[in-house]
Amino acid sequence: MTRNNIPPGKEQGLKFPLIDRLRKRADLLAWLAVGLFTLLIGILLLQSLGELSLWMDEGFYHLTAQTILEHGTPLFPSGHMYYKAIVYAYVLALFSLILGLNAFTLRLVSVLSTLALMPLLYLMGKRYFNRLVALSAVGVFALSIWVAEYSRVALYFAPLQLVCLLGVYFFYRGFFEDIKRYRPLAAAAFMTAPLIHQLGMSIWFCFPALFILRGWKRFFKKDVLVNLSLVTVFYGMIQLHEYFFWKVGYVYDKTDMSLQGMLNYFFTGFSTGYFREVFRSFPNMSLVVLAGFFFCLGLYTIRPRTPNADDWETRWLYLSFCLLFPLVFLGFFRTHIQPRYIYQLYPVFVLLYLVGLHRIAQAAAALILGIFSRIRPRMKTLLGAGIFLLVLVATVDGVGWGRLMDVIHRQYRDPVTTDIITRSGRTEHYDHKGPGEFVRHHLRDDDLVVAIHVVFQYIYVGRVDYWLWSGGPGTWDAWEKTEDGWRDFYIGARWINNLKDLKKLLDDNRDRRIWLVASPSLLRTDHIKTEIASFIRKDPRNLVFRGKDGMSEVYLWNADDSRLTGSLPHLEGEWQPLPGGLVDYDAAASRGAALYLKTGKAKRRVQRMDTLYPPGRYRVSLRVKSGRIDPEDRILGLEVFPRGGRRPAGNLLIRGGGFDAPDQYQDFSFDIYLSRETELTFHWLIPGKSDVWIDYLDIRPEREEQREDGAL
Repeated sequence: MTRNNIPPGKEQGLKFPLIDRLRKRADLLAWLAVGLFTLLIGILLLQSLGELSLWMDEGFYHLTAQTILEHGTPLFPSGHMYYKAIVYAYVLALFSLILGLNAFTLRLVSVLSTLALMPLLYLMGKRYFNRLVALSAVGVFALSIWVAEYSRVALYFAPLQLVCLLGVYFFYRGFFEDIKRYRPLAAAAFMTAPLIHQLGMSIWFCFPALFILRGWKRFFKKDVLVNLSLVTVFYGMIQLHEYFFWKVGYVYDKTDMSLQGMLNYFFTGFSTGYFREVFRSFPNMSLVVLAGFFFCLGLYTIRPRTPNADDWETRWLYLSFCLLFPLVFLGFFRTHIQPRYIYQLYPVFVLLYLVGLHRIAQAAAALILGIFSRIRPRMKTLLGAGIFLLVLVATVDGVGWGRLMDVIHRQYRDPVTTDIITRSGRTEHYDHKGPGEFVRHHLRDDDLVVAIHVVFQYIYVGRVDYWLWSGGPGTWDAWEKTEDGWRDFYIGARWINNLKDLKKLLDDNRDRRIWLVASPSLLRTDHIKTEIASFIRKDPRNLVFRGKDGMSEVYLWNADDSRLTGSLPHLEGEWQPLPGGLVDYDAAASRGAALYLKTGKAKRRVQRMDTLYPPGRYRVSLRVKSGRIDPEDRILGLEVFPRGGRRPAGNLLIRGGGFDAPDQYQDFSFDIYLSRETELTFHWLIPGKSDVWIDYLDIRPEREEQREDGAL
């Protein structure tokens, strides 16, 4: 076989018109399938893309795009420039300028990057291996839970992945295949990648792969050395710029400005952590990649080849080195070990898994058919393909239609697979948006705002005056000492890190309303000390809003509006994580807000309450209104189950005929009996035939209801 696996007869000018036509038709059909599949995945990934709140590090990039639109540069409110991922930030700003600055627009960049990568992945798989490997790579990639997670966040992972794979592809075409027009494209990709994120420097290791596979005679030529020098110097300048000029966005404290201190900032002793991350997330696939690497290395060693051979083994080893060398480098590079930091390597990992699987399957087919001398060669190919597909289904990790749909349709309080997405304790999606927008709606000019996560609340509230954080170094080192005292270095909010200063703030401002926007960090003692959390939650009347995640909350002191701090029902409607639900600020509702469910949002939702209820009889009360009152329409249904129970303890179905008038709140109630102490699970049914507003849901022991009725 010669270059690109073209039969020798073809190279010598022999023509096979029928075979050529069939090949072209098969290529056309394959490209059509890839295009249709990419379109399908794109439609799925766009579903509910902006519905959930910004979370993780998305707040930084929302703020970066916002400040670029305001000032032309990523200048944060604190006065510090955010250089990190600067090219990615300007891309976000461009999309926001056209489509508007919101979660959907910011996440759309990641979706489009993922969709652009799918045909590129097919192109690489087809050109360097074969059509079966290429199509399988697209399928595995598109149905991967990794891809589903990272393609739906406003973070740099998907764009970085696309640019890195382009760099790997352009480099091979330019320096292995010696096609000159690809060399500047490779250099452009190499220089763009670290400006999306420094992790993009991993594609530098294409150069040592070239040295190993092509030898020193090819490596020490002008075209290689010029590109190597430019890229290496550029990468070094980026790291020096970070060390000496970055005030925000760096990971570790820069305490020693000497050369040794700089090396200690970037590097540490070798760790196998990232190798373990790969095996932990993809155990079966990793074994196939490892076995395939040694199988390929053996073939490469024993088979005679010309110095510029372009065959399966060369491409296979090239991709193997593009995966292996970055993992080794990251073992020395100082990072918090998390699986997301190797996401840009995932397409290469998928190709290596599939090509290894394919060659092993072909070898197995040859072994099985070796005893049958009359078997045609085509039978080996067909049997090998069959074995390949069977083993693929049995060994592929983290892939599946159902898991993909779980990610796409995720709601607040749904579990997040932390080993795949964050490895940082986020077991569900946080709701920073609901609490922030609640405060923004009620905020006055002379109010004070205290927030735990200042970046998110600067986005959703509009301003933050104080930052509450008592965690020590390593939790979130976002403080700096200024001429005006300690402040956070993103927003510039004053820093409160102890209970004494929090109480002083409240005592000194008794004539001003003080809002505290709490995040799930309130539940973590390494973020907020127990004494501070206990003080905040001491008086339940101060709690005026809870996010749909059930953890993010808003507390209010010095309120002059009894609607906000009056008696608290068990569950405010606007706190409920029902799909499609929006907070509607309605003066007729309890606390001035209700959950609005628009016509057509017909979904069933299961909600679990973590509160333990003692045995006894309870009255469940609902206050709702509907946009129309057709007597036969089902407006809203609710079933209450004891935790783990199969039969409901009670249920309610509200029809249009149950309302006295449209657009007026009305009370509905039913009784439940619990035979033992248990948690409760609510099954909501929203038929979607009419607009519905849920003011609140209340659960009280029946004896309390009777006392209240008697008092009346």
